Amino acid sequence: MNEVTLVHLVNDATPPELADLLTNTRQADCIEVHVDLDPARTCQRIAESTSSKNLIIIATGDACNQLPAIALAQRATGKAILGYQLLQPTLPPFTDSWPQAPITAFFPAGFSIPKELALRGINIQEYANLSEFARFIENYFL
Repeated sequence: MNEVTLVHLVNDATPPELADLLTNTRQADCIEVHVDLDPARTCQRIAESTSSKNLIIIATGDACNQLPAIALAQRATGKAILGYQLLQPTLPPFTDSWPQAPITAFFPAGFSIPKELALRGINIQEYANLSEFARFIENYFL
């Protein structure tokens, strides 16, 4: 597989231990990008932090609201987003700029999953703990 970078968007909703779990992913480099209130600054941080042409975006909660801007910025720089792996996402309105890659939304087992996610064609997965979520991410490459 071509070089792939996991771009982990970090915000206040990100579980602190998730960064360590994702860093141990053997199949790809993982970088943390702290989400700025201004999506343009978040996009700039991604651009400064990544050199590979293929990205997988991992985001939690409200960080998902910046995904349309991030998708547009990555396309403009010639980078491909291979997939979105979203942890308990708060999703923005869908626009032409997003999504153009597979999306999986992860929720804790037993969580009430918003019905509009399935209606939008988003793959839904449940996980028992964050270690299991990290294994889902690692298995994405197999």
